[in-house]
Amino acid sequence: MTSGPSYSLQLLAAIWTLWQSLAADGAARLREECGLDLKEFIAAGYLRCRAYQPAELASDMQMPRYEVSRLLRSLEDKGFVGRTRRSTDGRQVTVQLTPSGHAAWERGIRTVEDVTEPYLSGLDAAKREDLMLTLAGLVRPHSPS
Repeated sequence: MTSGPSYSLQLLAAIWTLWQSLAADGAARLREECGLDLKEFIAAGYLRCRAYQPAELASDMQMPRYEVSRLLRSLEDKGFVGRTRRSTDGRQVTVQLTPSGHAAWERGIRTVEDVTEPYLSGLDAAKREDLMLTLAGLVRPHSPS
């Protein structure tokens, strides 16, 4: 007797299908309308709240440090982030969004909301909140390298 795909396979398939649908439109629009790719947009979302040290940002984003370094370099090249060295220890750097970085993020959040709204429109506020909590609960913390 065959019972069909396991819940693990169903989860992966559902996430993959949703990601493909969102990424097809969303990633291209973010690049065109804001000059950001998806990872840059997410990093800008963290940085819009406060300045970060690169290692701390890597930890919070659960990404390897080398990947966050590349990401920050790209954002800096675009003029979206600035680096500040601590006067007491020149090796310690914090990064923060520039005014043009804040503007790009603001354009980006409008784009992301426009892209995701059709997927969320069938859910009331309570179901949206439950979905976000459920998805967040599925993420296992890991140690970025």
